[in-house]
Amino acid sequence: MNVCREIYNKANLDAIVICSPSNTFYLSGFESSNCQIVITKDKQYFITDKRYVNEANIVLKDCFEVVAGDFTYISMLTNGCGTIGWDSDVTYNTYKSLCDSLGESKLKDIQPIIESFRMIKSNDEITNIRKAQEITDLAFREALKDLKEGVSEIEIAAKIEYVFLKNGASIAFDSIVAFGENGASPHAHRTFRKLRSGDFVTMDIGAKWNGYCSDMTRTIGFGELSSEQIKVYDVVLNAQLTAKDALKPGMSGKQADKIARDIITKEGYGEYFTHSLGHGVGVDIHENITLSPNCDGLLENGMVVTVEPGIYIPNKFGVRIEDTIVMENNKAKQLSKIDKKLIII
Repeated sequence: MNVCREIYNKANLDAIVICSPSNTFYLSGFESSNCQIVITKDKQYFITDKRYVNEANIVLKDCFEVVAGDFTYISMLTNGCGTIGWDSDVTYNTYKSLCDSLGESKLKDIQPIIESFRMIKSNDEITNIRKAQEITDLAFREALKDLKEGVSEIEIAAKIEYVFLKNGASIAFDSIVAFGENGASPHAHRTFRKLRSGDFVTMDIGAKWNGYCSDMTRTIGFGELSSEQIKVYDVVLNAQLTAKDALKPGMSGKQADKIARDIITKEGYGEYFTHSLGHGVGVDIHENITLSPNCDGLLENGMVVTVEPGIYIPNKFGVRIEDTIVMENNKAKQLSKIDKKLIII
């Protein structure tokens, strides 16, 4: 039974309409800037415009009936249906179009059902994420070769993304490359700031392969570092390794977060750990489950999550260490092959 039919059966409604680009890709494996999926009792339709219809027919002919059209077709295909499920992870304009086409009273949100399926990755999905991580590792190694005094954050980010594209991947998100004081912003925007001795270099990067993301952060030293920098790095590394090794099925997101947060707080840096420990990864770079102080959701085999504690000291520097982790055979398996011992160039 395919995932579309499993979701349809679990929703137990007359029809389902899927509009979110991430969800349509997840259910079809076909990427389009304009498509909707309609699932009824007997049929599965993929609606798109004439730019994509020929390719979609070739790729999806065994799973979907491809229809060249727009939102007006949704009403036609669901004619006579009562309650219709829809995925609420869409823009307001898309929601308004659905309401105009079907009537708001007929719609029932099934996004939580879709997310419950997306959280548990299939073997094929994990294979794609592994490949994305391999290319991410390669890009990191290539970027290290270009770290010389006077190079800019933008230049290093460009090198990373060039390696992604050269190896057949795309960019999971805009690469974060932050030197020195810029690293004190967890999601720093890359700038023309030039590298100089004594800087920490934080690189938060991720490739996308066959529609699936990877996510990794490493912080390295350039030139002579201070004792404070080395101490903070060691604290973050201890928190990251301890939390990663402790992950297991049945642990809640808040329990995982607490492991790392307690270590950082005990060392006196709790106020400088300003985000959650991690998040799910898949078609989107941020998915459920989250490893955060407010998450009661439980880890399961087949989930893919990040573990990324950080310490960010304003106007000085930041340190983050992040790995993408697969929950497999009741253990947390790190995908990156990049060492986390402090690299100093």
